[in-house]
Amino acid sequence: FSALWILIANGWMQYPVGAEFNPATMRMEVTDFAAVLFNPVAQAKFVHTVSAGYLLGAVFVMSISAFYLLRGRHADLAKRSMAVAASFGLAAALSVVVLGDESGYVAGENQKMKLAAIEAMWETEPAPAGFTAFAIPDQQARANRYVVQVPWVMGLIGTRSFNTEIPGIGELVERADGRIRNGQLAYAALQQLRANREDAQAKAVFDQHWRDMGYALLLKRYREDILNASEQEIARAAADTIPRVAPLFWSFRLMAGVGFYFIAFFALAFWLATVQKLDRYRWFLKLALYSLPLPWLAIEAGWLIAEYGRQPWAIDGVLPTFMAASGLKLHQVVISLTGFVLV
Repeated sequence: FSALWILIANGWMQYPVGAEFNPATMRMEVTDFAAVLFNPVAQAKFVHTVSAGYLLGAVFVMSISAFYLLRGRHADLAKRSMAVAASFGLAAALSVVVLGDESGYVAGENQKMKLAAIEAMWETEPAPAGFTAFAIPDQQARANRYVVQVPWVMGLIGTRSFNTEIPGIGELVERADGRIRNGQLAYAALQQLRANREDAQAKAVFDQHWRDMGYALLLKRYREDILNASEQEIARAAADTIPRVAPLFWSFRLMAGVGFYFIAFFALAFWLATVQKLDRYRWFLKLALYSLPLPWLAIEAGWLIAEYGRQPWAIDGVLPTFMAASGLKLHQVVISLTGFVLV
């Protein structure tokens, strides 16, 4: 249950629905709790994360049981444990991949830059976009080298259709440029409202553009007076909306590769359990043992995609990460963490 609330909070940071910025209090305030609770990003993240945890548990049981069988210890217990883990693990592995696919679709709807970075899709391709199985992304050149692509697959993952385009990084940067300029209008209106809350014209401008104000705040990396930013500074801020592509590109392929590996692994384990031959093949027992670290690697890769992929945002489109950093000193953080651990 705690995982649900943690991931609802995380999902809101990824896709902040059900809240609005209140110029009177200068903060984001919840306006629709149901929208926060049923946020599609949060719900997809929750079921995907929980199924990944189930898969990890199944792999752990398989690996330890295989270790016992290789050592000739607790054989009856180990065989029974492996049989249960094989069936449970197969269901979990299938769930992880299916629900991961749903997460990809949700990202295509609500986190387009993250999806484009995962795919290293520098420019918008004709629908349906292909899936890049292998490439060496070059962020500086905004191009891929040594590309191996599977036609149509990315279009199906990201849009569930054959005729809907997935916007590329270049197009999304152009959109960010426009949102930065709209955000400047909202920021200027906010300053007017702080001086005079009854300014109806400023309120109308703010209400129209406040959802883009976070993009204007990206300019604060380059100058404090964001209303007088130069064209070059606006272009740099728009380019900052691109996360580092290579880590996301490879992390996704590691995560997905491990997921499909475990479908095959547990399908084989389930068949061996059905014919009661789980303990007969030492190569399979060694494979089960050596597979132990893989779910941890895949889960960490998944979280890297989730958190690194939303950069430069702490709250997507609202609060840049560099503005969200705490002003606490090092010794204050150490004291706080020490107290938290001890108490």
